Amino acid sequence: MIYNINYIIYILGGDIIFKISQKKSTLIVVAVSQLIIQLIANMTVIALPDIAAELNFSAEALLWVNIIYLMSFVAFSLPFAKVVSQYGVKKSTKVSLLLLFFSILISVFSINDIMFLLSRLMQGFSAAVLAISLYVIVVEEFEDSELGSALGLVSSAGYIGLLIAPVFMGLAIVALDWKWAFLMVLPIIAILLVILNGIDYEWTSEKKHIDYKGSLIHIVVMCLFTYGMTLLDEFGIIFVVISFILFIILVKVEKNVPEPIFNFKLLKDARYMIGNYAAMITYFTTTISIVVLSLHLQYILNIEAIFVSFILLIAPIIMVGASTFSGRLSNRIDSRLISGVAMMLVCVSSILFFLVDLISFDLILVACALQGIGNGLFSAPNNKYVLTLVDEEDLPDASSVLSTSKEFGKILSSGIFTVILSIFIGNQQLGLDHIDHLFVQASNLMMFICILLNLSAAILLFYSKSRYELAPNENTVRFFKRIAPEWVKKE
Repeated sequence: MIYNINYIIYILGGDIIFKISQKKSTLIVVAVSQLIIQLIANMTVIALPDIAAELNFSAEALLWVNIIYLMSFVAFSLPFAKVVSQYGVKKSTKVSLLLLFFSILISVFSINDIMFLLSRLMQGFSAAVLAISLYVIVVEEFEDSELGSALGLVSSAGYIGLLIAPVFMGLAIVALDWKWAFLMVLPIIAILLVILNGIDYEWTSEKKHIDYKGSLIHIVVMCLFTYGMTLLDEFGIIFVVISFILFIILVKVEKNVPEPIFNFKLLKDARYMIGNYAAMITYFTTTISIVVLSLHLQYILNIEAIFVSFILLIAPIIMVGASTFSGRLSNRIDSRLISGVAMMLVCVSSILFFLVDLISFDLILVACALQGIGNGLFSAPNNKYVLTLVDEEDLPDASSVLSTSKEFGKILSSGIFTVILSIFIGNQQLGLDHIDHLFVQASNLMMFICILLNLSAAILLFYSKSRYELAPNENTVRFFKRIAPEWVKKE
């Protein structure tokens, strides 16, 4: 779609005037919004000690800063995919940006831990709706010949957000205060709303029936399971059991719905399930490794937040480079072999993190590098392997399930670590000398779990290679080739 509508953006305090086409301005909104989503999601890791000190978080409650965001994101992603199509993509984008704006304000002016956690709940919901809207906008706005490049730019913006999040928060803490990292995002959101308001067009997608009953059950299941996993006492186990019962009910309800929120027929393919399991375990390991390493460096080794943020940059930077290489490599080597080897590298990094209290600082840096290489080698081949197994008409569902698997891995790891911390430390605050060795023991147990799960994922990927033919769906492969950028097609 090419539009003749133009508008003018004036740069306050200057004489430069930019005249930008609607298509370019749309891409700016989408790319910057994607960057903000990753920024808001990941920058709190560095600030956890400062947030805990100011708002009196206990060790057990502190991990909820990230858990509640992830829980909200996953709970609302699938149900609101159809809501966005019903009520308009542009309208949904504006509403989600406004909610994100106000939720950030609440974070900044929080007076206690409960208020801050509620703001993170709102941020997860806003980010979920925004993420859905962004990809619909790109698909609707750009022609097939432009779509691959546009999606590549949006994905790159997300990686940039992931890369700069630790440093962004670290610099804010050193220069001013952790709250300023949140405050600096607000003007960017305001500019995006102005640009979006200047686009005289509403993107539309196929309006689908909203399964209210299934959506409600899905949200309740995710919330009960996440909350139960963080307790695992007599009440927590009850919540987990109830969530499993409700999930069984959800499966039965969705079988009789013409347009269910979850495409259960995808689960019949063992290859697809193995690929999703491996993706979940990768995110399970990576998420908790970042938290464990960040807290260990700050609490145990007494390294300042700004330096910790630069250390945490090692893995994402290497990951970006390795992912480009692995995408090309998967054109010549079976994706499952590449993904399996990548999982073994992540497993080695987990072993080093398991020994973090015994190894030198140089080996900690090596562990970060190995994790970056492993994640970079894994991501593109596994995504390609999973998504090319399904029919073209099932791609949206397959993509949403893959995304949900990754986010669920984050929730599961954070939930399990919260339980472990509650067992070893309870409600006592981190940073006390007599608590340090208990934190190390809790971290060691968590990383041991990661080692076992990484091994299981690698074994399943190698098993899939030996047991099943790759047999990608040719129509789906042609679809991806059609939207791929030119430099990919030449490979």
